[in-house]
Amino acid sequence: MGTIRIGKLIYAVVSLVIFISVGNCYAAEGKAEELFKQGEKNSTIENADSAISYYSEAIKIDPKFVKAYNNRGIAYVWKKKYDLAIADFNKAIELDPKYGKAYNNRAIVYSYEGETDKARQDLHKAQSLGISVDPEFLKKIEAIPSTPESIFHKPAPSSPKAPEQKQ
Repeated sequence: MGTIRIGKLIYAVVSLVIFISVGNCYAAEGKAEELFKQGEKNSTIENADSAISYYSEAIKIDPKFVKAYNNRGIAYVWKKKYDLAIADFNKAIELDPKYGKAYNNRAIVYSYEGETDKARQDLHKAQSLGISVDPEFLKKIEAIPSTPESIFHKPAPSSPKAPEQKQ
């Protein structure tokens, strides 16, 4: 009978550990959500550093928090830290390829950097995912030629024949 009691005791301990782990997981998600909401409250150009800090803490707690990556990316745009913004939008897309807002936001940064082909692709992807894209922005991006060659690669005008040189 001693082995049955030990087995029950082990079962009870394992069950308790699992219960506590699940509880901590939900508590961590709640804390990450709370920090995310604080980031949203601080989401202004003037408070970008504070917003970045809150979103970073939320991501530290929940490394798969897609919206926190997206919003931190926006705050990085306000700070003109475009490489960090692109990295956050990329991470959001990696975690959730159907998160259209990240494509739209990345398109904006690509347009700032003169990467109009990438911006165009991301805008179309965002639209295909149901995101309402600013029609004026899309029109401007669509109007930009996809390559400089389409503007500059024209045949040179034929030059008049040069006079023959005397020897």
